[in-house]
Amino acid sequence: MKDQQPKTDKSYYNYFQRANFRLALDKYDEAIEDYNKAIELNPDYAKSYKNRGLAYSSKGEYDRAIKDYNKTLELDPDNAYAYTNRGIAYSEKEKFDRAINDFNKAIKLKQNLSYAYNGRGLTYRLMGKTDRAIKDFDTAINLRPDSAKVYNNRGIAYRQKGEYDKALEDITKALELHPNLAEAYCNRGNAYVQKGVTNLAIRDFNKAIQLKPNLAEAYCNRGVVYERMGEFEGAIEDYNQAIALNANYVEAYYNLGVVYNRIGKVEKAIKNFNTVIQLKSDFADAYVARGYAFWVKGDGKQAMLDYDKAIDLKPDFAEAYYNRGIFHLFNTDTISAMADLNKAIEYKSDFAEAYYYRGIAWSHTQDWEKARLDLTVAKIIGKDSTVSSFKHTGKNVTDIEQKTGIQLPEDIAALLTLSQP
Repeated sequence: MKDQQPKTDKSYYNYFQRANFRLALDKYDEAIEDYNKAIELNPDYAKSYKNRGLAYSSKGEYDRAIKDYNKTLELDPDNAYAYTNRGIAYSEKEKFDRAINDFNKAIKLKQNLSYAYNGRGLTYRLMGKTDRAIKDFDTAINLRPDSAKVYNNRGIAYRQKGEYDKALEDITKALELHPNLAEAYCNRGNAYVQKGVTNLAIRDFNKAIQLKPNLAEAYCNRGVVYERMGEFEGAIEDYNQAIALNANYVEAYYNLGVVYNRIGKVEKAIKNFNTVIQLKSDFADAYVARGYAFWVKGDGKQAMLDYDKAIDLKPDFAEAYYNRGIFHLFNTDTISAMADLNKAIEYKSDFAEAYYYRGIAWSHTQDWEKARLDLTVAKIIGKDSTVSSFKHTGKNVTDIEQKTGIQLPEDIAALLTLSQP
């Protein structure tokens, strides 16, 4: 291991220390400049590479970070922190197997390293293995019961499981330990959103922004609340601010596009979905949303291409089948519409809107009993369902009778009106 300071020239260490100070102040570029100088003066000091890797990771430059962690481990093969940091970088790049392998090595080297359990928990959470994530966060908290960040992370995991009270308890504990942790206010705001307590959500997002004005996520999440409240201008302003702070913020572009779809500004919606797809070409939801915008614009061919692409990317995507099914139905292709709506219901059994429009499809074929059943199910489920962002509204009773020349039974006509999403 070559990680000892020589007794002669220690000037490199002065740069190293100043770099650490700058890193703690989030001055990443300045820190990197000092680490570069420290490495130039002493290329065998492993900690300079490890900490420069942290600076690169903080900037989102994960390949450079990984290269530095590799060098650290070359100089100091038993550095558990370097394995943990590299695992976090791999996790950010969605190379989860490599990340888990690194965390396991770190834990083998240093079994009481809370930091490694926390990193592995974060990775399991991203992999959708929420219970395993919570188990790792439990261990991390047992090792470091004063770690606000771990409580915050476990709170997010509980929120993802739908255990919102546990989430709020953990995140509130994080804030007791670290009252100025802006990310925790942001995450607690998300939990309040999912519990439907919008006033407390807004309060927490405001506090997060007050503490950390460059926290793009807080603006984006507050925008979601404004959108749900129907305050679209406020939502648009927040999404744009999030994008100004992070030009690669995929979710903010997507949410902005959805709002523009909802207020009928489909050209702006398409522009934002184009950016989403440019940044993340496998984002299936963006293709569905852009397909809807193209349909409203009158470009049915491009709409179909987008729906097809979404289904290619995510074969069990109920909303994609639903949107494509509605497209077919409005273009009087009842057979194709029925096939897609069947798929939508197969993959999402409580999809009220899909039952509703399949009921319309059955009406086209005059299969009144099946139409009656689907429309009744839609009415029952719809009382407790969240209506899709993409409403395919219209005077369906009149439309069906005009397009098909069919006189609807009175009870079917009534169900079409009562169940309409």
